[in-house]
Amino acid sequence: MNEKYDEIAAFLEKEIVPRYDAFDAGHRHDHVHYVMQESQRLAQFYPSVDRAMLLVAAAYHDLGLEVGRKVHHTESARIISTDSRLLQWFTAEQIETIAQAAEDHRASSDHEPRSLYGRIVAEADRQIDGDTIVRRTIQFSFKHYPDLTKEENYERFLEHMAEKYDEGGYLKLWVPESANAKRLQQFRDLLHNATALRKKFDEIYDSLIKHNAMTTILKPGIPVALCSDHAGFATKQAVIEYLKQNNIEYKDFGTYSEESCDYPDFAHPCALAVESGECYPGIAVCGSGEGINITLNKHQGIRSALCWIPEIARLARQHNDANVLAMPGRFVTNEEALEMVKTFLSTPFEGGRHQKRVDKIPCKK
Repeated sequence: MNEKYDEIAAFLEKEIVPRYDAFDAGHRHDHVHYVMQESQRLAQFYPSVDRAMLLVAAAYHDLGLEVGRKVHHTESARIISTDSRLLQWFTAEQIETIAQAAEDHRASSDHEPRSLYGRIVAEADRQIDGDTIVRRTIQFSFKHYPDLTKEENYERFLEHMAEKYDEGGYLKLWVPESANAKRLQQFRDLLHNATALRKKFDEIYDSLIKHNAMTTILKPGIPVALCSDHAGFATKQAVIEYLKQNNIEYKDFGTYSEESCDYPDFAHPCALAVESGECYPGIAVCGSGEGINITLNKHQGIRSALCWIPEIARLARQHNDANVLAMPGRFVTNEEALEMVKTFLSTPFEGGRHQKRVDKIPCKK
């Protein structure tokens, strides 16, 4: 782009994007990065758009979740309007346009986006995927309506689908160049096929119920810590998708792309989070697994286990009470990595004779 754009992008990655780590699984790094990237892709069809303004609107669009979901769109606008740091790049009028764009992104908004910037951000925010929509709707019910039976959940699901996604629903698309129109029509075709829709609901509902009943080392309210370097990024993204699908909270300490980087920069913050109890357990990936594993284990409170098959992951938990799973991204498939993740998260520490050995691990000076 240009020097100004690059400077703003660096600011957003350092100061704004990390704030998404505190949100629910559907609104973390991967979500805001998707909206930022999709906004820029759509901007190619509109040469008059200031891409730097658009990038800021996309980066800030969900920051209002820091206050609450119901008001997050108006709070996002307020955060933009009151962030004096933006004045070094934009005029007050431009900042107002950016704020309006962030506010207008919400699907259930009672008015159309007031500018092209708002239309693009709103469109980029529509991640229309049938499995994801069904899963998130069920997960929302589990969290907010825990006493509903399966049939009651299905009735609520149908009502929400009709209200938001069916013809006449409140979900609106604003950019014809987007692929969302085709995806929405495909999803509507599913909604109109009662047998296929019920089958899809049952499959996802039953898988979530099975996961929720699984023995797990996860601690309520404590997210899993994630980190990787560029060589482990793709594997970490597969892990993130698995965690999201299973409604498991996580905090991603980076890296956030396949651009070459240094694994200690991400391993140390991840290790500190596990040591402090902010996160538990941890999952780390680099090319061989060795570098990131060595770095993690420099921390006295970390017992990171480099694993390459599920059996090693199981023994690391049972015998060593490992609190971080390290994996070699270049030497395992995503399927193999996810099997290790499942095993690691579902295997308790046996204690007993192993406890005295674990107690001797920290170096006593």
